[in-house]
Parts: sequence; structure tokens; C-alpha cells
Amino acid sequence: MKNYTVAINKYTKYDENLTNLLFEQMKAAGVSKEMLDNKKIAIKPNLVISKKPEAAATTHPVFLKSAISALKMFGAENTTLIVAESAGGPYTTATIKNHYSVCGIDESCGAPLNYSTDAQIVMFPEGETCKRFNVISPIAEADVILNVCKLKTHSLTKISCAQKNYFGIIPGIEKFEMHAAYSDQKDFRRMLCDLSEMLRKSKTLINVCDGILGMEGNGPTGGTPRKFDVVLTSLSPYCLDLAAEKILGFEGTAPMVTLAKEKGLCPDSADKLNIVGDKIDELVINDVVAPDAQRKTFLSELHGLFGGKVANFFSPKPYINSNKCVGCGECVRSCPMHTIELVEKNGKKQAKINRNKCILCYCCQELCPLVAVDVKQNILIRLVH
Repeated sequence: MKNYTVAINKYTKYDENLTNLLFEQMKAAGVSKEMLDNKKIAIKPNLVISKKPEAAATTHPVFLKSAISALKMFGAENTTLIVAESAGGPYTTATIKNHYSVCGIDESCGAPLNYSTDAQIVMFPEGETCKRFNVISPIAEADVILNVCKLKTHSLTKISCAQKNYFGIIPGIEKFEMHAAYSDQKDFRRMLCDLSEMLRKSKTLINVCDGILGMEGNGPTGGTPRKFDVVLTSLSPYCLDLAAEKILGFEGTAPMVTLAKEKGLCPDSADKLNIVGDKIDELVINDVVAPDAQRKTFLSELHGLFGGKVANFFSPKPYINSNKCVGCGECVRSCPMHTIELVEKNGKKQAKINRNKCILCYCCQELCPLVAVDVKQNILIRLVH
């Protein structure tokens, strides 16, 4: 029988009582001492970009520490713990250290931090779209993954939660290569699902979500911090995301969740989840701002028309905000299709997007340190709406 349990509680602050709450949620979700005994455990936070905790782009350090402390409360024997993450950009020891430092993460979190840049090929013959992944070694070698994700909106997948956080196990700039290899958004989502399935079928997954201070708007890094005041735990990343989708008021509209439903990886409705804790209907927020790139229009479903060219023409596209751009080149380095270049404009360097090759992955928006990439709808769509 499938485990559709999701523990959900309203919780409003990062404090010392968070550990006990997470312990009780883990127990309710099905975590046990026997599940953890003699295991290598990798803790995977969301540290997508070097930003301070109050920016709400990354897992809060208090939440991470509380999740690790809660795991230790099970009293498992002969375990090894390590915190491991590969953020956007180069995967070097220097960049790893910088990410930890800026995001407020150090070894006071209760586990050693990984600084190695080793990675391993993991084969997944059952993959629908991708059958081979290069994975950072602490994850590849782990028996258990504690996925400490963040509740945010996301320009490409509408929400960033449990499933999307696993993309951080792909080393550094290889993520951009994955975007290029799976340039069609549907293929990219299928690849992400294959990645989650590869982990689910080979390891024990414990997914906990920091939704106390989340992000709305143009997430996962350029949106606006917003209090969601919720904590979620589940052994299933798909069920957790299904619950999160409903809580954010996006029920039935997050593409990764829809794909999981189609594959039978979670129920077809959040109402069919086994919710432990607070009632999910009482936690729903109906005015969360969606990413500009995910706002529905009357042409949203035209992906099959003329090979998808009509939908692509009308799709929201990234634009450089010349008032904010300082020509740092981060978007140039992060673009998987190499569509962005630095040009001279009014005596200074600024980024310019070559629209012909843009695959609408929004990596430029996600990794711009100055939030200098806007997403705009086609002018005809704006006039209609």
C-alpha cells in the first residue's frame, strides 16, 4: 500500500521548539529508528544561490539545524551524517564555502558540511526520459536522504518544493547542460521526475519543507519573501508537493505535481492524502502571487499547435532590466543555450538576450544576483488581459 501520509502544521517562527515539531512530524510520516540504523545519511538543503536567510531563497539555518536534531532524536546507531548541496554556478570548494557562509550554514547545524566536488554516474534504466545521471558523491553514496526543501514559487515549475530540490544533486554547471539537453519544458519536467524516481527506488527519502518564511512572485530567487507559516513532512516528495500546491492556492496548476498524478506517484487530489496534524483546508492561502512566467492566459495550452511555435511566441520571456544590470556576466555564464552576451550600452557593459535561441528555462532570472532579469508577457496578451 502506498504511503500518502503528509504531516502538516501551522508554525510561525524559527525557534527552539521546531525540533520537537519536526520529530513528531517525522514519526507520523513513518520514520523509525530501524530505518536509520547503520545508514549513511545525506542532508540536502536548498542553497540555490548565495543569499542571506531573510531573502527566503534558501533553507533557513535554524530549520536545517532543527531537522538534523529531530533526526538524531530517533537514536539511530552507527549512522554517518553529511550536509551536501550543489548550487547554481561552478561546483568548486570555494563556491561551496561561499554558499554555506552567505546562507548562514556552518557545522553548528549538527552535521559535517561537504566540501568535496566529487561526483558519480548513477544509471537508471527505468527512466522515461533520462537513464543516466551524474550525481554529487555524498548523495550517490547515501542510504538515506533528508531533503530539507524550501516552499517557494518557481518560474519554470510554478512551485519549488521537494521534487525540484533534488535537482541540486547535479553538480554545478552540469545543471545548465541538463537544461540544454531537455530544452522542451515537458521533457525537462519528465527528467526531473526520473531523477526523483531514481532516488526513491534506491534510497530512503525523508522530505521536510521549510514553509515558515517562503517566497512568492518570481521565485525561486527573485521573488518576494512571504510568511506562509507552515511546516510539512512526508516520505513521498510527490505527496508533499501535492499538499504544498494546495496550500499556496495553486491546486491543479503546478506542472511537476500534474506529472506525478499522471504517473500514479501521488493521488489525483490533495483531498485524498492522509493528512496528519492541522487541517490542510485551514492553511490554504488564496492570494499568493504566481511567477510572471506561470500566469495563465487564453493561449496557455497551445503547445501542440504548429509544433509549439504559437505557444512559444506568446509565452512570457526574460528581459534584461537595464536599470539594474551591472554587467557582471552571471546570466551569460548560467545560460544553457549561450543566448546571452555582454554589450556596450551608454558607456557600460550590459547583458543582451538573443531571443532566437532562448528556451525559456529562466536560469538567467534564477541566478542573477541583482534580480536584473524581468519576465514579461507578449504585448498582445497584455492588451487582452
